[in-house]
Amino acid sequence: MPERCAPVQLFGVVRAELAGRRFIVEGRAAATIAYGNLALVVRDLDRSDWSDAVIAEKLNDPEWATRQAAMQQRVLERAMSAGPVVPARPLTILRREELETFVRDNGDRLRRTLARIAGKQEWCLHVYLGPHVTSHEEPYVMRVAPAVLPAPIEGPFSDHVTALWKRCSAVSFGARRIEPAQNPRYLFGATFLLARNHLREFRAALLDLASEAREMGLTYYLDGPHPPFTFT
Repeated sequence: MPERCAPVQLFGVVRAELAGRRFIVEGRAAATIAYGNLALVVRDLDRSDWSDAVIAEKLNDPEWATRQAAMQQRVLERAMSAGPVVPARPLTILRREELETFVRDNGDRLRRTLARIAGKQEWCLHVYLGPHVTSHEEPYVMRVAPAVLPAPIEGPFSDHVTALWKRCSAVSFGARRIEPAQNPRYLFGATFLLARNHLREFRAALLDLASEAREMGLTYYLDGPHPPFTFT
């Protein structure tokens, strides 16, 4: 197979001015490559380790999938410190000659998305019944998925959680309910797209309701900042 067919992993898309940047994670380099007025964050892959057959087999290994998700998240967190980033789907593997086609087919949408998320970060709010220590054993992108059909907020805490949802949504540029964790004490979860200069206002909204939450035996956990995985 000629060298031009070597596979690359696409982590995400950034503005063209970041072209040429390199991000080293666990000794492996990802680089930003300019394509028109966009730049792609990619890393080169070994063809023997990343054939379709090998990937299909490795996807059955949870530890391998977790490592790949963690790699993408850490690379994009580095990139996010320099400007807005649109995450690619996890394990987006392309041949290098396909990158130009990818930009041609998706460029307009990506440019609009970069403009929309500029200066913003993703934060996730979890609400638990009783004290709880949240585990970060899995990467964020594997722990948080938008709920396709969010269940109505019901039960003895519905008024409080509804007020919390409305207050937090009002100061964000986007808000999405997430799938409930497999934990009987997990009461509510949502992601929010927040401008950096609105984060103080967002935290103030949480503090306004925190004393009532404590009286009800609820615990808030704010997780972030993250690349906007659930808003792109």
